[in-house]
Amino acid sequence: MKKIKLFRVVPFFLLLLLVKGPTITSKASENLTLRILNWHDYIYEPEEEGDDPSIVDQFKADYKAKTGKDVNVIYELFTTNEDMYSKMKLSEMQYDLLCPSDYMIQRLIREDRLEKFDVTDGVYTALPAYQEYVSPYLRGIFDDNGWTEYSAGYMWGTMGLVYNTDVANKEDVQTWDVIWDSKYAHKVSIKDSMRDTYLVGLFRVHKEEVNALKAQYEEGTITAEAYNDALTILINDTSDKTIAKVEKELNAMKENIFGFEVDSGKFDIVTGKIAINTAWSGDAVYSIGDAPEGKLRYALPKEGSNVWFDGWVMPKGANKELAQAFVNFLSEPSIAVQNVDYIGYSPFIAGDEMLAFIEEHDEYSETGSYTRDLSYFFGETLTDPTAAYFKTDEEGAQLTTQFPSEEEITRCVVMKDFGDQNQKVVEMWTRIRSTKMSPVMIVLLVTVPVVAVGLVIYFVLRNKKNKRHQRRKGREASA
Repeated sequence: MKKIKLFRVVPFFLLLLLVKGPTITSKASENLTLRILNWHDYIYEPEEEGDDPSIVDQFKADYKAKTGKDVNVIYELFTTNEDMYSKMKLSEMQYDLLCPSDYMIQRLIREDRLEKFDVTDGVYTALPAYQEYVSPYLRGIFDDNGWTEYSAGYMWGTMGLVYNTDVANKEDVQTWDVIWDSKYAHKVSIKDSMRDTYLVGLFRVHKEEVNALKAQYEEGTITAEAYNDALTILINDTSDKTIAKVEKELNAMKENIFGFEVDSGKFDIVTGKIAINTAWSGDAVYSIGDAPEGKLRYALPKEGSNVWFDGWVMPKGANKELAQAFVNFLSEPSIAVQNVDYIGYSPFIAGDEMLAFIEEHDEYSETGSYTRDLSYFFGETLTDPTAAYFKTDEEGAQLTTQFPSEEEITRCVVMKDFGDQNQKVVEMWTRIRSTKMSPVMIVLLVTVPVVAVGLVIYFVLRNKKNKRHQRRKGREASA
């Protein structure tokens, strides 16, 4: 998998000299096991001989160096939040760390399934690296949603549209309406994800209200916070009436799209099979980097979108000491940079090393015509807080996709747990995803059985006729 070029990964042999905390070598080794359940391709792994060891192996060495104890890591994978939830509930494995998304974190908190992190007066006492380097902006979102004690942020991103610049017009992809546009019939793929596609349907259903809010915000009659709050309410609407409207819009959408996908879209957009792909920002980074220079770009529709978060949580019964040690290790800036470079999503960890990673990226340009202000993301984690800017000539390319602006985030909402209405949305989605038969298929399904029955009758009758003929010939011969 092609990744962004990494310049500032600390060599592994130096890592052990730079880690925080005391090194204890006199203790006898103990058998400890950390059990992790994470998304596929969501942590750094070496790809070629000579690459740094995996993050998991680096953690084991780091833990040994700090404590004198050996730790075994059982690292398992899941494909969806619901898959993770089922494994957590039904598996005989006692997991110590899970990495669910925002709405699933809400659900696990509501169901009282999580241990709390060691947090005193708002300080993560067992996560000193996370406490020091986490983006204050993202930390504030976790605080506002009541997730702080139960979760530590890992990665975050947006959902938008990756488009082929040779086929799709830049202005057309500034709105979700492009998915319904007959100009791009059978050239757009959309996520095979109930929540993500329901969000797209909500922007279509609430288009007038969304545009009115946007106008008020741009006129200055409402604040950014009020704008986002009102937009969040609209794009979390699960009333019966709205579900019915979304279903109608999604049924119409089905007639125009190339198809639903989970992972294939990021390849199909590169090969030219489709012209527009509804994509998570990390997949967009991958696609843009894998295509010829300038062929693909990423757009976040002007109406708004989803800003999502994945965070580490500890299920009830977890080994909190080991779990928090691993999360803190991931929060070391050099490790966070290595992870971000490999995964392609946006980090929760800020700081000088993350800014240096941006500045040493191929797309960074001292004289670039496009300036991105990331002071909202870095805050006071930088030695020089005024340095949180970068210039580039590549708007919509990898770097600006990976690090959205504050204006873009303002028009993005956090999707909530659907609660009691979740089952109704599931039922609606099941109907949407059911196979719709074409007229040709219907004719075939009706005609084939009739023809088959006719053939059976024909052969049965012919067989009887042959037998009668044979018996008659036999009688004639005996006479």
